[in-house]
Amino acid sequence: MIDQSTGMKPGERYAIDNGERTRLFPGFFLDGKYYLEPELQTAIGWLEGQRFLYDELDPAGEPVYPDRVAGIIEDLTLTLADGARLKVNRVPYRVQGNPLTQNTEEATDDSRPQLTRAFHDKPGVINRASDGTGRAATHAFSASPRPSLMLAAGAALLFGGCLLAMNRHRDRHQDR
Repeated sequence: MIDQSTGMKPGERYAIDNGERTRLFPGFFLDGKYYLEPELQTAIGWLEGQRFLYDELDPAGEPVYPDRVAGIIEDLTLTLADGARLKVNRVPYRVQGNPLTQNTEEATDDSRPQLTRAFHDKPGVINRASDGTGRAATHAFSASPRPSLMLAAGAALLFGGCLLAMNRHRDRHQDR
């Protein structure tokens, strides 16, 4: 739960305006957690009430901020321990749709990116494979992981299979 006095609202992103001669805060807040990357995989900071805890370590492995408290946020203003005041602004976030994961019922020909139009009338390209309900086959994959993740998983399986085959081959030849 986000403390109301911070000025932040659930489900909205907020970024810290970096001032001169202050430590950089390159990430954003979302639902009381502070992230560096848009993938939301690991939060490196968080709010406890109005306190902004930031998990940054110096080269010696010690927290940059005493007790990891970077400052206090009140009315969309971060007050650092040294007294510096940095504005916290709402950041509009627009989800960039992936044409492979959109429903064709929702995506009209005009709303599709140009990249998919290039393949729209090419022979050999399946554009609207139906599953019998009128939905495109891409709808079935709308919750699937990104292709790069699938490639990595496939490569790991292939590598593991090769190691297993080599191990069995070696064991057979050692018994002779």
